[in-house]
Amino acid sequence: MTVAGVAYARVSSKEQEAEGFSIDSQVRLLRSYAAERGIDLEQVFVEAETAKRAGRKAFGEMVRFLAQNPGRVILVEKVDRLYRNFADYVKVDSLRVELHFVKEGMVVSESSKSQDKFMHGIRVLMAKNYVDNLSEEIRKGLDEKAAQGIYPTHAPLGYLNSYEPGTRRKIIVPDPARAMLVKEIFEVYGSGGSSLEILTKHARTIGLTSKKGKPLPKSGVAQLLKHPVYCGLVRWAGKETTGIHEPLVSRELWEQCQAVMSGRKNNHSGYGVKDFAYRGLVRCKCGGVMTGEVKQGKFVYYHCAGRKKHICQQPFVKEETLTEQFAAHLSKIRLDPSDLEWLVYGMNGFEVDRNASRDKREAEITSEISSLKERLELLYLDKLSGDVSPAFYCETRQKWESLVTDLELELAALDRAESVAEWEVARVLELALDAPVRFKNNNSAQRREIVERVCSNCRWEDGELKVEFKELWDLMLNALASKRSDADPKGRQAAKTVDWWR
Repeated sequence: MTVAGVAYARVSSKEQEAEGFSIDSQVRLLRSYAAERGIDLEQVFVEAETAKRAGRKAFGEMVRFLAQNPGRVILVEKVDRLYRNFADYVKVDSLRVELHFVKEGMVVSESSKSQDKFMHGIRVLMAKNYVDNLSEEIRKGLDEKAAQGIYPTHAPLGYLNSYEPGTRRKIIVPDPARAMLVKEIFEVYGSGGSSLEILTKHARTIGLTSKKGKPLPKSGVAQLLKHPVYCGLVRWAGKETTGIHEPLVSRELWEQCQAVMSGRKNNHSGYGVKDFAYRGLVRCKCGGVMTGEVKQGKFVYYHCAGRKKHICQQPFVKEETLTEQFAAHLSKIRLDPSDLEWLVYGMNGFEVDRNASRDKREAEITSEISSLKERLELLYLDKLSGDVSPAFYCETRQKWESLVTDLELELAALDRAESVAEWEVARVLELALDAPVRFKNNNSAQRREIVERVCSNCRWEDGELKVEFKELWDLMLNALASKRSDADPKGRQAAKTVDWWR
């Protein structure tokens, strides 16, 4: 009997789609798989968007089609092509469809064994973890550039991204077309004779536009005047470093402009220096955040932040009481040797797929970088021959060099993310084995780490701490409970069931 179904193929960017990296190969693979198994593909949904966030157009169309036409199956190359975020996981799960992950040789449906569902969930969760780690590594790369005095991202107005002479290091250099105009804006405003409204009109008069050629709004002029990059500073992630780039204005002129603008207020955190274990991790039933406070110089108590505003009257709670109740929740995490073997098997399966995916993405990035560099060389030759205008050359070169920088950062992050992901897997298993035992004997920082990694939506309600486990732990506990129930119908009941796991 022929089964009706749909296919879904995705690449991560429009550039990959334009250069035909994998969409065509995915569709060919899925059509071949469908033909071999007698699956009638009614529709093929294709798109080029990241799966990190929810809201993809073709994905949404597929979900609506399947909701209106139940009983279909979904064919997709592998798990991370379909989803890397839980919002999309929930949508697909609610459809009660049969999923075929062709390259991974896995079929998941309502009738699947608990181990197969667990494997599927683990792949989704670890894929999300990998994306988060990759993003973190890219941020680390940008932080490192800023610490070296290099402006880490796309050049602000008045500068261009370029290679430092004699090196392959990307820096920012003055834009021949706009640098002097930006300097004039600072000089006019620093004299104190112009308001922002007048200065905005002046910017339009002298021809200072955005990089897209549009007139600067008043807010854009104000942001330009506040940006410390123009006096030689790199401000990034709340820190300032002396930049290696050429300033467009002096430090004195920049500070003079800040004095003219005035009205700035420094924001200070309300937190002190005491390292409270659960600060910011627990909310009161009124919705306020529970914050720590030291009494009599040595006893730590928590109270709702709403007490100071007389919004909430919940009594203080000792830190020891929270520790006892957190430990009771964590005691639900118990593994025996067979459980551990099962978990390692599931996570190792993801590692194999992730390594293959990483190798493929590295090849794609290397190819994209090579292609962009060839295009940059041709663009330069076109400039020399007069086939393109200087303005078009500068704008296009900046855009392509920025793309190369982004790709090189992602390539470096791919290398670093592997060890981070492996460490994360090891940490998950370590916590699963002895977090309940070690929790009460750890210091504040270690307790906080365990709570942040394992728990979510922690609420203090009328003397009771209510806790939900994060997706990975919740899935793991449910899967292990189902596994035990399969082996023993009178076995333990799952600790908690969530909608996206069945």
